[in-house]
Amino acid sequence: MRSAAVIGQNEIDEARRRLDQTQQPLYVSLSSLLKAEITEGRWAAGAQLPTIAALSERYDVARVTIRQALGVLSSAGLIEGVQGKGTFVAKNVNRRKVIELDSDWQSFLAALDGNLPELLEERKSCDLPESLRNQGKSLADYRYMKRIHRSQNEPYCVNEVYLASSYYRRAAKAFDTQMVIPVLSKLARAKLRRMKQSFRIVSADLFIAQCLDLPLNAPVGEVRRVITTRDDTIVYYGLGLYRGDSVVFNTTIDVPES
Repeated sequence: MRSAAVIGQNEIDEARRRLDQTQQPLYVSLSSLLKAEITEGRWAAGAQLPTIAALSERYDVARVTIRQALGVLSSAGLIEGVQGKGTFVAKNVNRRKVIELDSDWQSFLAALDGNLPELLEERKSCDLPESLRNQGKSLADYRYMKRIHRSQNEPYCVNEVYLASSYYRRAAKAFDTQMVIPVLSKLARAKLRRMKQSFRIVSADLFIAQCLDLPLNAPVGEVRRVITTRDDTIVYYGLGLYRGDSVVFNTTIDVPES
């Protein structure tokens, strides 16, 4: 019989810290932590979970909270109880897809294939943020979209996009229903010059935590992207906040010959 993964003390301490700081119901945040362990594959399909008493001691929460959290996972089809034996990870659980955001353009586009956006907010006309003014030439008008990005129906990113309105109008339906950068690549590949990316680790606020099914203050990756044309005009600016357990950022740095 397969047993659940062994979790180190540092990880347990970090989980307790997050649960202590959460503003969501405690069982909701705990269920998110346990769900992440399952969907990341650390608790394999068919693995037996620790007892309620053991989980209560591990996370320093009441047993009733453990039961509530396990109830959420059971309702989601992630775990199942076997009379007289215990609780097990469901055998048909799908591991969370990892989005690999490479420095290579084609690999980057391939990582977005099949992902879908959900619109949260939009503005039909706006300017670029002031902080972008030294990144290239700005246009008179941009389309603003705030969206949740999903892979295998699981949220992995909240993204704010400023897209040149002149490009948006050329394929409005596609931009509304698909991932923006692949559509932009198909529409204007010959005119695009480069995409600059910056990355840092930040903490999820309440809104991001709720959107991405994370505990409050969980680490998330903040990615800023600026796409410019060959005359250095900014046609796309994006600010994405990614689940830390869903995204891998790859880059290759060649060592120059001495």
